[in-house]
Amino acid sequence: MSDAVDLTNLRTITGGDATVEHELFTIFLESSVECLTALQNNTNAGGSDEWRRQAHAFKGISHALGATVLGDLCRDAQNCAPENLDEKARLAAAISAEHVRVVAFVKELLATIN
Repeated sequence: MSDAVDLTNLRTITGGDATVEHELFTIFLESSVECLTALQNNTNAGGSDEWRRQAHAFKGISHALGATVLGDLCRDAQNCAPENLDEKARLAAAISAEHVRVVAFVKELLATIN
């Protein structure tokens, strides 16, 4: 299985500045948990607006970091039909599993930066 994060674009943007990367990784860890929690709390029919808003935000921070698989899952969640509760539940589970992989990767990387 490939790395959960492709750092190529991020390293281009940061110029390889470890301090900036550390800040961005920390922001990702905090905001991704908020997005994931909101998605999990809005898998019902009544939570569709918040579901889309959080999926969109999660997609953006994931792609910016280089977590392409996670970002693509969030894109699918953003585009998921609001009435398709089974698909929302499936996507929430897939996003959660990939998030675990990305977080493990980021935490390991942060340990080498400190």
